Amino acid sequence: MPNPGAFQGLRKEFLVGQKPEYAAAVAGGYAKDALAVIQRRFFKRFPIALAHEEEPTTEHLAAVNDEEPEPDEELPNESEMTPEKYAEAVEGLEERQRLIVYRKGQIKRWLAYQYMKDHDIDPKDTGADNPYRVLLHKLTGKGLKRPRQKSKHAAWRRMHTSEVDEETRRRAEQQGVSMTKLAGIRERVAKEMFAALDPSERDEWIQNVKEEHEEAVKKWEADANGPLSTAPEDRQRCILGLTQFIQPILDMVCEATGWKATLVAGGPEPAHGGRLNMLSVHSGTTSGDVKMNFGRCEQARYKKQFVPLYGDFLRKCYSEFLNTFFIH
Repeated sequence: MPNPGAFQGLRKEFLVGQKPEYAAAVAGGYAKDALAVIQRRFFKRFPIALAHEEEPTTEHLAAVNDEEPEPDEELPNESEMTPEKYAEAVEGLEERQRLIVYRKGQIKRWLAYQYMKDHDIDPKDTGADNPYRVLLHKLTGKGLKRPRQKSKHAAWRRMHTSEVDEETRRRAEQQGVSMTKLAGIRERVAKEMFAALDPSERDEWIQNVKEEHEEAVKKWEADANGPLSTAPEDRQRCILGLTQFIQPILDMVCEATGWKATLVAGGPEPAHGGRLNMLSVHSGTTSGDVKMNFGRCEQARYKKQFVPLYGDFLRKCYSEFLNTFFIH
């Protein structure tokens, strides 16, 4: 079975909705501040006292007000409690604090990973996580490789990393193998441990790998032969990855022509409820010691004159979003 991840259900839905704000904060250099705000919002909706697997009620979520201050946790009064009750209360507070620190760390790692996954997009990458791979295939006829079926023991190993690594280290120490050369041992250990599974469990993994491969092939065939996806989540990933995708293309255009280039794009953004957004990507700089691209060189006039002009154009294209324009 695949790893379900640290967050599921409403928790994951909430964090997915925070990704654009976190991405904007990273770009603006205030990621730590944005992270603290997101963590505060998270705990308002999903209190630490609520079991991580339990969903909050609709009434609780509807009553959440992010502007309200949080009450401080009351410390136990030792003079009003028996030693046993006081020790129990202190232990409860310490456990609560430990859980808060742990969950904040999970949120931080989840957002950082999602940001890297969404923004580290190489135009030459043909992996399944590249939202532009289908577009590149349609433009060039290359780059969309038929998925290969994963080995059954490799799929099993992903869910049993700690056991495999522990046995790998034990064998490496026993054999005097350098800790930097564990790949071969790890592969053998995974194969042997998988082969030692109960036959019914082994068959289940084999079937899971087969079904996963069949689904991947179906998606590959649909991507290769069908139209580009218009699903909101796919469009959002393309929006988040647009700068990384288009920057090297603009740079090559400038190198080939000797010109300067700017891409301006805008429209409804799914992650913000369909509100209008726009972005610009620039290549080529001014001469002199202080080199600036178009956006930086003409920042004041760009914001005062060009953004409103392009915003008016977008409103004519998406009239239903007339009063919902915003800019990252």
